[in-house]
Amino acid sequence: MNPFIGYHLATSNNFPPYSQKLQEYWLAANGLFLRSHRRELEVCLQLTQTQVAGLQPLEPYFRLKVPKVPSQAIAEIINAASINPQQEILFYLGVTNNQWWCHTPLQTASSTHVLSLESALNKSYTNSLVEMHSHGTLAAYPSSADNQEEKGKFRVFAIIGTLNTIPTIYTRIGIYNHFFDINPNQIFELPPQVKCSN
Repeated sequence: MNPFIGYHLATSNNFPPYSQKLQEYWLAANGLFLRSHRRELEVCLQLTQTQVAGLQPLEPYFRLKVPKVPSQAIAEIINAASINPQQEILFYLGVTNNQWWCHTPLQTASSTHVLSLESALNKSYTNSLVEMHSHGTLAAYPSSADNQEEKGKFRVFAIIGTLNTIPTIYTRIGIYNHFFDINPNQIFELPPQVKCSN
């Protein structure tokens, strides 16, 4: 038995309460699903589509249990990232008592990467729901380095790009070793000048 992962068959349309596992795989009539949760967020996302006789179908969901990140916070992040668009910058965003906070960790950065110099045990890191970084004037889309660095975490990842023209934002959710594109509007109140890149 894996202490971190649960494996289930969808014999009913209704999910039981969450288990103590970090992630749950559900085989359903319409495919394989991955379910996980944390205090601020509940998700069930479809990994594959298939047909399995004798099981019940499941519906994917994305439930943000806190308010969306306010547009003012996004505008301030874009302003900070625009000061030096030739260098990436990293931000951690989290929620305390339904109020969003933003922390810019001590970091080392270049035009193609950014790395926090703070411990992974730092409270702002462990309590953050969103990890956001800039791509300067480049497209807001994850690089192979982003894919590698963001593995093994359960949080929302966001990238801000094209800061020299119309700022764009890309978002995905990482559930340990799985990534799923999500619409930025599901988690952010976007300022009018910011466009979605996915």
